[in-house]
Amino acid sequence: MPPFCGSLDGRLITPRQIRCDKDTPCSNCKTAKRACSSSGLGQRPKEARQRVLISSQYERKIDQFEARLAGIESMLRELTLTITNSRTPSVSASATEHSESPRPARTASRTTTFTRHSTVNTTATPATNIHNNDQVVENDLDAFEGDSSMAAQTVFASEFLHKAVGRTSFRVPNPDMESALKALQQMVAGRQRDGASHESRFEHVLPIPPGGFRELPKPPTELIVGLLRVLKEKPPSSFTLIWIFAISADRFNESCRDVYFATEDYSLTTFAVVMGGLYFFLQEMVWFAEGAEAEELTRYQEMCRANFETALVNLPLLMPATRGSVEVLLTAAMYATEASKFTLAWRFNITAATICQNLGYHRQQPANPSPEQQRVSDRQSALFWFVYANDKCLSLRFGRCSQIQDYDITVPRALGASFVLPDPGWRVIFHQWTQHAEFLGRAYEQLYSAAALARSPQERAESAHALIRSLNAMNARLAAERAATGLATTHEALPPGTAPREKGPNPYSIGMAVISDEVMLYCAMTLVYRAIPPSGGEGTLYAECVEAARKAVASHHECMKISPNKHVDAGIISWTLLFIPFMPVIVLFCHVIETSDQEDFRRLSEFSTSLYPAATVSKAAEKFYRVCQVLTNVARLYIESKAQQDQDQEMALVGNDIDMYLSQLGFMPSQVDPLVPSRAMYGEGGMVGGEASQGIDLSNWFSGNLHVLGLVEEDMIDFEPRAWSTMAGPP
Repeated sequence: MPPFCGSLDGRLITPRQIRCDKDTPCSNCKTAKRACSSSGLGQRPKEARQRVLISSQYERKIDQFEARLAGIESMLRELTLTITNSRTPSVSASATEHSESPRPARTASRTTTFTRHSTVNTTATPATNIHNNDQVVENDLDAFEGDSSMAAQTVFASEFLHKAVGRTSFRVPNPDMESALKALQQMVAGRQRDGASHESRFEHVLPIPPGGFRELPKPPTELIVGLLRVLKEKPPSSFTLIWIFAISADRFNESCRDVYFATEDYSLTTFAVVMGGLYFFLQEMVWFAEGAEAEELTRYQEMCRANFETALVNLPLLMPATRGSVEVLLTAAMYATEASKFTLAWRFNITAATICQNLGYHRQQPANPSPEQQRVSDRQSALFWFVYANDKCLSLRFGRCSQIQDYDITVPRALGASFVLPDPGWRVIFHQWTQHAEFLGRAYEQLYSAAALARSPQERAESAHALIRSLNAMNARLAAERAATGLATTHEALPPGTAPREKGPNPYSIGMAVISDEVMLYCAMTLVYRAIPPSGGEGTLYAECVEAARKAVASHHECMKISPNKHVDAGIISWTLLFIPFMPVIVLFCHVIETSDQEDFRRLSEFSTSLYPAATVSKAAEKFYRVCQVLTNVARLYIESKAQQDQDQEMALVGNDIDMYLSQLGFMPSQVDPLVPSRAMYGEGGMVGGEASQGIDLSNWFSGNLHVLGLVEEDMIDFEPRAWSTMAGPP
């Protein structure tokens, strides 16, 4: 007999029961003559099931879990990259990449970070908008800046800082403190934005008329004739100073005749040289004009600027190897420098350097040349050395090796005898420029290049001491040359408020050039001394490094004292403080942060204040003033937070946040977090290595300088507004 099974309602049924046909009542229940329990009114009600509670609270918790998991994944990935980079120093890897390709590929950490932040809404140029859906193409827009950039070294740190500050729950004590923290956070995060395209464009470009660039509106002929007469009889000093090495007055007159009294078509390069030269000429004329005359000259200056920019953007990609190409590229580099577009200036100058080398301007000319050959050779030599000086300074500014190598040069390092100058003292000044440029190139190669940073601190210190001895010897020779021509040797030898051989309205005198070179001298000393590890008990900075920075700031103030107006101040700032760049301000800032030295804080504050007059007339000076104001405000608030941290725990937390940001900008030694291994913890093979840490700290400090001082190329419209509130006037 087959076994019986229990039904759900307790009755015994056989396994051969008939399946319910779902009628009402069902056929099975009809046959059994019982009340239907499968359908209809006799059906047992279903038991209520417990429903899973879904609410906005649980949705938020799920989102938090996802975010935390994503954060953990990111930190693990970055931690792996950090350990890998620490075991194989990034400077060596970068050196290999740089030698294999003219434009190395991005590191993995850089690409990962860009992808993670690709949803951030940022202001983009047309070039970036075209490729906003292609991360690979977007990534290629970032300009490679070598290991001296912050790109490779602050990816992990800035991510960690963003999370750390996000976890901070305390209330910031005052708005100024909050503004300082936001400004620092924006400085650190700024390296992850694509800045290569922000400054790589001009704002005043005009559309080319149907008849070509020759149909662009130009200043009237009567004005140009008058300007050329002034140029011949009493040339403006700063215009002559800039142009005497780029293009002679005779050649400029000839180019103006070709454009304004054309008997045949002239080239785009000739048009660009004329418009660029007239722009600089009119710029200086505006400085001393008043009323309606100033308004008229300003209108024509803006017309020349628009024409010049239009000509530059329409230059061919492959420019012909001619002297005219070098002249227009040098003019473009000078214009970009004063417009705070140093990346463009560097690119223009690199092209000019390549053409100079193609033309053989860097090589000694044949012996016994004719007078005409000697004159042409002297002019070519002046062009080359101008390009050379720009190359060394701008390359240092971007942490890149220079285009022109000293071992490949045979042309004499002096102006030729046929070169006519308004004052013989300018020969000495010109020699100083080339000598200082050569020294800056050697300093970068021996102390801050990828190969130099891979050396031990002791080897770098030996190189630094040798460079200082070389710099002192060079300065002694140049001082003797200045004395032989009757020039003052230092700013202390100048009469108060005057400069030697100053004749009439002379906005940029030889005396001012002497002091400007003194500023560059102490800036170079600061750069070299920074590579020397401090002695025991000295702190982070070598004592002579801080002293050199103080002297550089003092010389800057002396230069400002004899400047006749704020327009000249702006030129000094562009060509002396930003062109190199001016690292003493960062050294003083770091020293104040480390020691809370009130006297050095006063120096930092006074330096920032001295920039304000020029900031009202120059975009480059304005941005540099803003950056220095942020550094001054941060230093002041940092000193306050450290002084109050024993009594106020919130101030201590604020000080710790500032510590973290400054560390990731390279302005403080690497700190070892108890939970996250830092780059400085690992030496060869993953072992703790002090020498590797010192090399990374020096690299971070140098790249931090380049990044912060490079903010003068950014729009700065996204920066914390309170940080710029002092732009209403000097503090």
